[in-house]
Amino acid sequence: MKYVILIIGIILIIGSSISIGQYIFDYERLSQYGKGFIWGKIFLFIAGLLFIYFGLKKPKKPIP
Repeated sequence: MKYVILIIGIILIIGSSISIGQYIFDYERLSQYGKGFIWGKIFLFIAGLLFIYFGLKKPKKPIP
């Protein structure tokens, strides 16, 4: 399960990074729909980071 979460996180980061990179420099010329598209991709990027964080996080050891 841990590897699935890591793979999903990596896919989200790569996909959103490519989309953000294409349009971020034209942000002022975008319509409201385009700006929402960019913010949605930023949200996906952050979600990908969270998936990777929780995928790499080690479980706590139980107290004996």
